[in-house]
Amino acid sequence: MNQKINELKQEPLLNPCADPIFKTLFTDASEEAHQALTCFLCDILEREVTDVVLQPNELSGETADDKQSEFDINCKIDGKFANIEMQGKGKKSDYGRRAEYHAAHLLNHYTPKKTDWDKVPQVFQISVMNFYFDRKSKESISHYVMRNKEGRTVSNTLNIIFMELPKIRKLDDDVSRLTKAQMWGKFFLYAHKPKRANYVQQLIQANGGIKMAFTVLKNISQDELNWQKETHYWMRISDEITMKNAGIRQGLRRGRIEGKKEQREEDAIAFLTDGDSPEKVSRCLKLPLEKVLELQKRINVKQ
Repeated sequence: MNQKINELKQEPLLNPCADPIFKTLFTDASEEAHQALTCFLCDILEREVTDVVLQPNELSGETADDKQSEFDINCKIDGKFANIEMQGKGKKSDYGRRAEYHAAHLLNHYTPKKTDWDKVPQVFQISVMNFYFDRKSKESISHYVMRNKEGRTVSNTLNIIFMELPKIRKLDDDVSRLTKAQMWGKFFLYAHKPKRANYVQQLIQANGGIKMAFTVLKNISQDELNWQKETHYWMRISDEITMKNAGIRQGLRRGRIEGKKEQREEDAIAFLTDGDSPEKVSRCLKLPLEKVLELQKRINVKQ
């Protein structure tokens, strides 16, 4: 009983799976954020990283007609370059091609003319995605490089790393059975959920980088502007889903308006199941709180 009371009194925390929050978590102007980013890179790359320097997030093309790139977290690491992206919601939408393009753009941008070929830097496109990229593979974290049919690599210059959060969610919560990188996935999924507070503490004890990240998350959660950014992010995601589904439902008897209403209710159920509070869901999706509470009761009955 005391444990439940303590969890209810816990200060609300922002959701790291929201793109702007993920970005702030690692780029906040604090030593803890810098340490968290360094540790995350060490764990996801499975190598020691000592020198991490943030770079501009917008990379221009060589001509006005070139496709531009805007990154979440662009950084230089020990002479190499990495872009880290959070894809909080949505389908993959040819995400593999997008990741390849970002990796190639990194390489092109940070390779000056007349650079000796043995001096061309390694680049890493790291994506944390809240959707499945490859359902056929059981790996929750996948590292892609260019190989021939026999499996030999070309040069390991272009590197693409995907962390698939739905797969990490299904992993055993036993911290001792998780890799350091998988612990980060669990942290991104559960850090903002009061009911998982005790488990997040286990992650913090097992991974010093996550401890730093949690400190940053608590600090940035004190800023109302960050809550506005998160709210606007989820509203935009919800609106995109609603508009798409409304278009698909055109011609149905219930019409587009009813379709939008149903989609918002579906989104509300998904957020509630994911642990978000009724008040937050009501605010983000612009649904009456009474309706959200009704949906929550429906979920509890099914469980």
